[in-house]
Amino acid sequence: MVSLRDIAGKVGAWFATEPDHALVRARAASERLVAMVRLAIIIALVASSISFAIRSGALLLYSLVTGTVAIGYGLLLLRIATRVTATWVPWVTSALDVTFASLSIGSFVLLDAPLLVINNRVSFEAYFVAITISALRYDWRLSAFTTLLALAEYGGLAGYVALHWDLSSLVVEGQGKFSPAPFVNRLLILLGHGAGVVAVAQWARHLRLMIGTDHLTGLLQRRPFLERVDEELGRADPARSVLSVAIFDVDEFKRFNDSFGHLAGDHALEGIAAQLRLAVRTTDLVARYGGEEFVIAFPRMDVQLALERVTDLCKRVADVGLGPGGERMTLSAGVASWPADGASFEAVLNAADQRLYTAKRSGRNLVVGPLPVPLPSRATL
Repeated sequence: MVSLRDIAGKVGAWFATEPDHALVRARAASERLVAMVRLAIIIALVASSISFAIRSGALLLYSLVTGTVAIGYGLLLLRIATRVTATWVPWVTSALDVTFASLSIGSFVLLDAPLLVINNRVSFEAYFVAITISALRYDWRLSAFTTLLALAEYGGLAGYVALHWDLSSLVVEGQGKFSPAPFVNRLLILLGHGAGVVAVAQWARHLRLMIGTDHLTGLLQRRPFLERVDEELGRADPARSVLSVAIFDVDEFKRFNDSFGHLAGDHALEGIAAQLRLAVRTTDLVARYGGEEFVIAFPRMDVQLALERVTDLCKRVADVGLGPGGERMTLSAGVASWPADGASFEAVLNAADQRLYTAKRSGRNLVVGPLPVPLPSRATL
């Protein structure tokens, strides 16, 4: 029988597992958008609250003070979003969004207005805003966390009020009265909204992975590959760090397709991608660059060592029968490095690409870097 401890352990494991690195980057990049949306919503809610207070002639000073604090809070988080990109930022700001709404609701306890805690509309709806914008981070765990925190904090406020006031007999003009059914419905609606947002975040994650991953080989596509390399170079010091890159092209791939068919060609590309994954470090970046071209970035690896790695990798591919009858395939490759071959990664890629074409023109089955490294001859198609 499954115990509560087992269930809690599994839930904890789900929350502790970091999602795909591409999603982490997308979540960090979306934080500025979240901050701008948050500020716009806060301004709209504050304007609505002040307008209502002016019309009703009640709590105008309270609305002005809380509105000023809320706008200042939104501006502060916008500033943080533009300056800090750490992975913990979305978690902290989501918790702050929920807690800020709870503090706004809880302030009515200090005003001796417990029914406004239970029947609050404007501040309570801020929970929905916090949960909704959490989905912009591509992480269902963050949306689930925000939902559960909102339920816990609001439930705690309601429990405190219920313990200190007799809500069943409390009726205050302008504050309504306590009714259990509507209160429970509010909690259920909040929970249902959170469940829907979790589903949206999960689907957004699925779409993001589909966009960033080549469906045939499972490798990165060109754009996310370039994004990852840009991040590496953004952290690197040109005076102390290096990054090598290799571009591969499958030799005579058109002839292979013409001889064995496109399905066999797809299986061959899958096999080559598998060999590339096996041959690199966990810190290396491997992508299908287009058609029968592949690319690998080797962070913190000098070009001579990269040449050796690429040469060994090409030998490994040539030793594996990838055709329907065990026919072997060969690769040509060009290798370059940053910053020796260019100040930008675009320049380095161009240098590697030119060396790839040199390898192809020189007879194929060749790795060309700053110094060419010939491969032993292999059986060709």
